[in-house]
Amino acid sequence: MRKTLAVTTTALAVLATATPAQAAPMDPLAALRKQLIEGRGVSFAEISPNLSGSKPAVERKGLLQYGKAGIVASDVTGKLNFEDKNGRKAAPESPLRVPERTIRIGRTSYVRGLIVGAMLPKGKSWWKQSPGWTSGYSARFGDYLNVAEPATLKALLAHAKRSGNTYRGEISEKELFRVSAWTRATAYWGPDKKAKIGWRLVVSTSGLPRQLTTYAGGISGPKRRETRFTGWGAKVAIKAPPADEVTTKLEGDGPPPLPSGPGR
Repeated sequence: MRKTLAVTTTALAVLATATPAQAAPMDPLAALRKQLIEGRGVSFAEISPNLSGSKPAVERKGLLQYGKAGIVASDVTGKLNFEDKNGRKAAPESPLRVPERTIRIGRTSYVRGLIVGAMLPKGKSWWKQSPGWTSGYSARFGDYLNVAEPATLKALLAHAKRSGNTYRGEISEKELFRVSAWTRATAYWGPDKKAKIGWRLVVSTSGLPRQLTTYAGGISGPKRRETRFTGWGAKVAIKAPPADEVTTKLEGDGPPPLPSGPGR
């Protein structure tokens, strides 16, 4: 009996040694930092619910290009769907019906469409602003919390709760503006220092962001925006528009549609 027990104990010890250790918890920040390769990037698509109409209030999509230090260029297209509960939209001739595209390389931006498009001089297709913003007018209706930026993701994860591959939490706008160069270069209206943003992030098996949902006023507030990330590690080469299509001047008597770009 003792001999049998000894053999059984030895066998169990061998099996325990041979059993592979459980995989370590996913580390989204480490996974994201591995993506910081020159000429590589990620695609994203974002929607914002329309509280009155049937279509999303805003649809945005784009590319982010990385360098060794983080995001070095972006190409973002935003489409506004101003539609009321009866399905009535902006007039066909309204500049609000024209999608807005913003190319940003370094700190220089090129914008076309929407309000800027209506103010471009004849023969020009792009308005150059340096320093400029990551998005134009449509940024007011889109998301300025970017989990594809390491500094933002680090700040979110510092106070997050995790369940499986899902993280959730809250961050104040004041803190987000402090840590995120992307936010400062997107939200040209500045922070509401008393406001909070709730967020929920689903990551892939490799730890990379897959779906971000943000909530107004905190995690228990109404759903505000949803962003999906695809094509991590794809080759991305964002280029400036042809020089002969670019202008730094706009027509019209009113002020520029966007303030001067961020200082840093």
